[in-house]
Amino acid sequence: MRKTKLVNHINEAGSATVIELSKHFQVSVETIRRDLKTLDKLGDIVKVHGGAVSKHVNDIGQSFTDRSKNHVDEKRLLVDKALDLISEGLFIGLDASSSSWELAKIMPNINCTVVTNSLNIIQALKNKSNIHVISTGGSFSMKYDAFYGPVAMSTLSNFSLDICFISCVGFDFNSSVWDSNEYNCQIKKSFIEISQEVILIADKTKFKKRSLLKICDINDISSIITNTRDQ
Repeated sequence: MRKTKLVNHINEAGSATVIELSKHFQVSVETIRRDLKTLDKLGDIVKVHGGAVSKHVNDIGQSFTDRSKNHVDEKRLLVDKALDLISEGLFIGLDASSSSWELAKIMPNINCTVVTNSLNIIQALKNKSNIHVISTGGSFSMKYDAFYGPVAMSTLSNFSLDICFISCVGFDFNSSVWDSNEYNCQIKKSFIEISQEVILIADKTKFKKRSLLKICDINDISSIITNTRDQ
């Protein structure tokens, strides 16, 4: 009975974390993990790092090529501010967003380490000899020009980062941060888990916008770099 309710809950929400499910069904985290493992084998849900995703979730995210053309001038102004947070010796995480790509392009060639799942960011940094670049590896998505899946998340779980930069589809100062597909959402969650500081770069078009999947609560973000005036 509980497993059926679990599937229904995940289908309705689109995705859920182990902790959220544990609280909702008032059972231990270990019990939820066992249930999700069983349901994944049965093909009822998709077990991912830290939770599960509905089998019915559609990948409605924009391709990287499309996103890289949106609000370019605004993104460049925002990443100029983000640049102030980068210094020598830091271990830095960059997600596969177009904002992180813009940041990578203007990063100074200083002694630091960048961990990313983005092929575009790797290419942007390849001639900056002082920056040590680490790729997550994993399953490659042509749509997002980036690596995803269990291998990518397993790689990230072995790191501890000083700071990471992520973007999103939508956010609100009083609630949550949202994304449109499970691939990007799970990688962003992994970056958040391993980083001392989490910086969200999001232009004003994303303010008060919700999407399919919740990345995190707004309280999980250390700082937001945005150009909305409604703060």
